[in-house]
Amino acid sequence: MHELTIAENIIKMVELEVGKRKPDQKIRRIVFQAGRMNAIIPESLTFSFDTIKKYHANLAEAELVIQILPITVRCQSCGSESTIDEPEFSCQHCSGTEIEMLSGSEMFVESIEIDEE
Repeated sequence: MHELTIAENIIKMVELEVGKRKPDQKIRRIVFQAGRMNAIIPESLTFSFDTIKKYHANLAEAELVIQILPITVRCQSCGSESTIDEPEFSCQHCSGTEIEMLSGSEMFVESIEIDEE
C-alpha cells in the first residue's frame, strides 16, 4: 500500500512549505494531483492521510482533495496525441507501438489553503 507513504510525504511537504511562511497556521485544504500511471487508489490515500493528520496540530482539520490526471501519449509514427485511460501503449489512430508518454506519471501538491484567522 504505497498510499501510506504518499500521505506521509504530502504531510512533510506541506508542513515544510507552510513552515517557511506561517509555521503555526492551520491548513484547511490540500489539492494533490497524480497521474493515472501512479496507480493511486484515492480512497486508500484519503484514509491514510486522515489517519496521519491527527498527529499534526496544524493539519488536524485539513481536507485532502485528490485529482487523478490522465495519461497523454504521442505516437512517434503518425505524430498524433491522445489521452488513454489504461496503459495500452499503441496509437489509437494508426495502431503504431512507438509511443512517447507526455503525461500521466506526475505527482505533486497543486495547492495549499491555510486558515487566515
